[in-house]
Amino acid sequence: MKPLLLCLALMMLHFHLRAQIDTNLKEIEIKAVKSTVKNNSDKLIYDVATSVTAMGSDALNALSKVPGVKISDGQVGIAGKGNVRVMINDRLVQLSGIELTRYLKSIPAGQISRIELIKNPGANYDAEGNAGLINIITKKSSQQGYAVNLQTSGKRWFHNPAKVYGTRNFQGLNAAGDISYNSEKLTARASVNLDRGRLLEGFRTDFSYPKQIWMQSDTGDYKYRMLNYEAGLDYKISTKTSIGFSYTGGKNIYDGNDHVNNTFTNPGTALRDSSIKAFATYYPVARINAVNLHSIINFDTSGRKLILNADYFNHYRTDVSDFESNSFKSDGSPDPSGRTRFYDTNKQQIRIYTFKADASIPTHFAQFDFGGKLSFIDNYSNAFYYYKTAQDELIFNPGLSNEFDYTENTQSLYASMNIDHQQWKYKIGLRSELTQTKGYSHVLKQNTINNYFKLFPSVSINYQPTAEQSLSFNFGRRINRPTFWNLNPYKSLYTAYSYGQGNPFLQPEYNNNFELLHSYKNILSSSLFFNMTENGFSNVILADANTNIVYTTPLNFIKTYRYGISENLSLPLASWLDNNNQVTFSYTQAKSKLSNIEGVNGFGLYLATNNNIFLNQEKTLAAAVNFWYQFPEVDRISRTNAYYKLDLGLKAAILKKKVDLALTLNDLFLSSAPVITTTVNNIRQKFTNFQMNRYALLSLSYRFGNSGAKSSDKNTGNAEERSRAR
Repeated sequence: MKPLLLCLALMMLHFHLRAQIDTNLKEIEIKAVKSTVKNNSDKLIYDVATSVTAMGSDALNALSKVPGVKISDGQVGIAGKGNVRVMINDRLVQLSGIELTRYLKSIPAGQISRIELIKNPGANYDAEGNAGLINIITKKSSQQGYAVNLQTSGKRWFHNPAKVYGTRNFQGLNAAGDISYNSEKLTARASVNLDRGRLLEGFRTDFSYPKQIWMQSDTGDYKYRMLNYEAGLDYKISTKTSIGFSYTGGKNIYDGNDHVNNTFTNPGTALRDSSIKAFATYYPVARINAVNLHSIINFDTSGRKLILNADYFNHYRTDVSDFESNSFKSDGSPDPSGRTRFYDTNKQQIRIYTFKADASIPTHFAQFDFGGKLSFIDNYSNAFYYYKTAQDELIFNPGLSNEFDYTENTQSLYASMNIDHQQWKYKIGLRSELTQTKGYSHVLKQNTINNYFKLFPSVSINYQPTAEQSLSFNFGRRINRPTFWNLNPYKSLYTAYSYGQGNPFLQPEYNNNFELLHSYKNILSSSLFFNMTENGFSNVILADANTNIVYTTPLNFIKTYRYGISENLSLPLASWLDNNNQVTFSYTQAKSKLSNIEGVNGFGLYLATNNNIFLNQEKTLAAAVNFWYQFPEVDRISRTNAYYKLDLGLKAAILKKKVDLALTLNDLFLSSAPVITTTVNNIRQKFTNFQMNRYALLSLSYRFGNSGAKSSDKNTGNAEERSRAR
């Protein structure tokens, strides 16, 4: 009860602050600038165009600037609340983990209008996403004629140590452009993005056994080449009907190698018993093709309309790698019997077809929305391992190899009702989803079938006593389905004694979200929240001290209770300052269903401040200081240390604001990656993300043609499925 009482006390403090702010604002009058952050009861909106530190970067970097959003190990989450799904123009990205981050890096921030954090998605949204949804809205020209935007940037990473594996040449170059054309009936657009460079990725895992300490580090040195393009066309057949299509394609290559080191140390003497060094080369090539056909039919001027969407998505990824592992004795001399060599090829192809219909019918009593969706998913993947002899002969290894087919079909129906009655607004919805899944491992001769029917209710009640403030209550039930890769029993080899493996029996997890919000003048916003996750899953690292085998696999075993309070404060203190601050205090209790993994509980505190500082009266020269600090917290079944991030930026608009120049320093103190600690079988495990996020970015953007722009709010039909590919 103590954490709950503390949250209530903080809520009382919120109302005291609101009264104090109101008194102070009456004494001064300040001409406010356009705010980068707007926070209301249903969503938080981050204006990317006015962000100094987002300019010239990519969608992943822009996403990390949103107050409260945290990105770690390929997961996107909300401070104190858990993970969310990412959408682009209302369509969930069909990737996760490292593939998601790489895809978001391929989208220039200059093509983004705003980022929306949807706190309680209604029944018309797919039920995917535990703590809500993040929607990245791209720009769309709204004026007659054409508009062109060109962007180029250069990036250089600054690691510690600066020289890694004999080189310090870690940098990247980007060039992007988009063009649009509007007439009375026709809207056309196209964009292209080229990105290439070199970067480091890596992590370290420590196991504290009573008689031996294990350490495994993995550092990847990659050269990347990305080409992504998009085109779309919308045509107004009449004043009531429009049709359109969009196409997205791309090819991403990450050509590189991994250096993996394992050391085994005696805890009593601190002397090394032995070690293993592995070196692997990779050549992964990913291709994406996505097509959307849509139509909007307005039956009359009252708002009755029908929106139709048909989507096709194809993600095709191949990889070829060479792997060699060598063992060394305590004196550092090679162990001839400890040499292992493998060659492997793997492939993943995901085809998704979706059909979606959404209808709106307004009446004098309420607005009714209802619709349905059909989703058909076909996922094929394989991994074929071959043992390499001393003569480089290849011998097939069925113990590591796998070939996997997975199909998933989902039928969804939803209905919602919106009522506006004077100072009250009610939104009640219900979504039903019937899902059939089937997985088959060709090597294991194993069938996995799962059919389930689930309901996802949502409720939002808003009371607005005055124009300056509102009070609302939200409830929603969400689902988080495993990625296709997590369902595949495929083994991914790290060293001769460590690997990762999927789990075909993995089940979805479910989340119930309750939130009470109060907003005042878009200045002070307070949220009291409670989340409960059932059947939660997480990757578990399991080790056998007798065989030295370490493997990672996802399991369903967590039930989590999380509650807390979040305060968002934006004060118009001066005409030259755009300031936003956030505090989130939470308490998490994670219970484990497995006897060999301990449950954890504890508090968490997140602090953030975002500041755009205008250095001249015309506001063509601006600086930015953005900082957040995450105190130690509970993350699923683990604990993290404290970690933080400081970004600095400088931006200048010249030539009648047609050209923008920007310089950004990201993660100045090299401190934004967490250390995660878990206890399994009474053995302490520590996972460390390497600090490789510090870089300097210099960018230039040039616009000509029509300067007006508005966001593109296209609804597409395969939102949920695109979040789960890898």
